[in-house]
Amino acid sequence: MTLAERYNTEAQRLMPHMAEDLAVDAGIDNAGHIDEIVFRRSEYLGGMAAVLLALLDQHK
Repeated sequence: MTLAERYNTEAQRLMPHMAEDLAVDAGIDNAGHIDEIVFRRSEYLGGMAAVLLALLDQHK
C-alpha cells in the first residue's frame, strides 16, 4: 500500500467531509510530494495534509 493510499484512507476516516479536497493520486509514495500537491490547492488544506502525514508517520 502506497503512502498516498494510506493518506487518502486516513483523510476519509478522520475528515470525510474534506476527503475529496485532500485526496491525491494513489500512486504517490512520497510525503513531500503529497504535501506539495495539497498545499498548492490552499494553505488551509496543506496544514491538514501535514497533520495527516504526521499521524501516519507515528503509526508506521
